[in-house]
Amino acid sequence: MVKPVKSDRISNLPWDVLNGILVHLPLRDAARTSLLSRKWRYKWASLSQFVIDDKCFPNSLPDKARWGEVRRIFHQVQSNHSGPIEKFKLAAYCYPDHSDLDEWIIFLTVKGIKELILQDFSSIRRFKLPLCIFSCPQLICLELHGCIFKLPSIFRGFNCLKSLQLTQVSITSETLERLIRSCPILERLTLLNIDHLAILRIHNENLKYLKIDSEFKDISLESSPLLAGVDIRMIPMDGTTMPRQLEEGNPSNLIRVLGCLYDVKKLTLSSYFIMFLANGSVPERFPTPLFNLSFLDIKEIRFNSFREVSAFFSILRSSPNLEELVISVSHFSIYSYFMCMAP
Repeated sequence: MVKPVKSDRISNLPWDVLNGILVHLPLRDAARTSLLSRKWRYKWASLSQFVIDDKCFPNSLPDKARWGEVRRIFHQVQSNHSGPIEKFKLAAYCYPDHSDLDEWIIFLTVKGIKELILQDFSSIRRFKLPLCIFSCPQLICLELHGCIFKLPSIFRGFNCLKSLQLTQVSITSETLERLIRSCPILERLTLLNIDHLAILRIHNENLKYLKIDSEFKDISLESSPLLAGVDIRMIPMDGTTMPRQLEEGNPSNLIRVLGCLYDVKKLTLSSYFIMFLANGSVPERFPTPLFNLSFLDIKEIRFNSFREVSAFFSILRSSPNLEELVISVSHFSIYSYFMCMAP
């Protein structure tokens, strides 16, 4: 008697169920399901989310050879994918071919991409961002690395964008200001090692979290009333070690920059930015206290600088509800102290 063939219940599950299972696997493991049967051969290439990271490659594969593997994944997906792609993340150390990257971004925009994340290239040669990316009204999360960012004249904004991160991106101050203003529900903004920024104007009425670790000369946080988390590290531009000195009697950068952060709860200020804030006449306390500030992290403060210490105590006196204070001291400050103590 012939035994009845057992039905393959997993293969017969609805695609949205299978997709929900496979997207939680590393892409390398999801691709291995192609060995199960002919029916499974290209299921991995039709997923709604793709994360290409270091786990996708053998440890022995050098960075320069990795892009060939990335290109192979691109071609498999382009040839066999049906339906939308909601998320794509490329976070693998590799040397990208910019023409491949352009073609892939164009493909993703057609597929209705909602989360586009490009991180951690070994090569930081800037590539020009395809203009089609600016006609993706459904984008929720955008993280870009190593590109030239220019807004087209017809750009009408990212009306759904909630999170924006730019790393080693070439963008002008004016373009960045326009971009931020054109994202009405933006909540998180991260700027890391941006090329040649002069003035940062962060004006967005919905913004809640801001992190900056980059070169810039000046900053304005006006019209961002909902900022609750702010983390700023300023890198000196053009090798300068001191910010431009304000004339005596002028209001300090401390009040001009931080005095408008009425809703801030967590504040992290680092090294050179503390020096920048201390420029000008530092008041004993802010005109309006920072009533909501509960966490303050001061990194690499120089206690041998009267201005920086004055700025620190001004913030402290203006934070009546502070619960946690973290301080780290600049190595330069410690070195100077022991030099002064030496016989």
